[in-house]
Parts: sequence; structure tokens; C-alpha cells
Amino acid sequence: MGSFFEPCGCSRPSRCPHACTIRFRDARGRQREETGYRTQDAAVERLTEPYADRKRVSLSVAEARRDLGQQTMEEYARTWLPRQRQMTEYSTAKTLASRFRAQSNPVIGSRKPNAVTLNRSGAHQSLH
Repeated sequence: MGSFFEPCGCSRPSRCPHACTIRFRDARGRQREETGYRTQDAAVERLTEPYADRKRVSLSVAEARRDLGQQTMEEYARTWLPRQRQMTEYSTAKTLASRFRAQSNPVIGSRKPNAVTLNRSGAHQSLH
């Protein structure tokens, strides 16, 4: 699940005024730390959120997410584009397919969707 601690080293940790820090593994499996939780209860509540979210998701949605995580970005783009038929005209679809092949696929085509994020400017950022 994860752990929480107070990095200050006070002699009375239960009445310490310092913020708690939590350490856990995110959806990508990377270790993360978050700080700023005023109480131990708030830290424990934050640690249990991802697990409670998993229990609330229906089986079909969880299965779809799992299948999506197994595909590469190139495979996903191949399945995504035909589904956009109602939104795009024929010439726009051809342009998008061409851009995927020429620009996106060489850069992020072999990566899994969970390993690609967008930064604020909209450019991709690959996580190693």
C-alpha cells in the first residue's frame, strides 16, 4: 500500500506540528513521495485513495484499461483513427494518419500509453 512518516524526528510523533510525508508506488510502478499532510489520518486517507478507486471501477473498464496498457502508441493510433470517422472528413483523416506515421510514431510509437505524458505546452514527454 505505502507508508507515511514525519521526517522531523520529534520526540512525540503523535503530537508533532510538522507535516506528514507519504511514500507509495503510482500507477506506473514508480515510487513517489508527497508531503504536506497535517495529520496522520489525512496521510492514511490519501494512501488508500488509489485502492478505493480501483474497487469502484467496473470490471469492463478495468479490463479495457489493462488492454490499453499492453498496446504501443502506434497500435493505439491505428485503432483510434477509424473510430474518429464521424468527427473528421476524409481528407483530415488522411492527414492525421500521415502525421502519425511521419511524426508521432518515430518518437513515441514504440512506447506504452502509460509511459507517455504531455507537458503543459502540449509536447510529449517520455518517461524512462
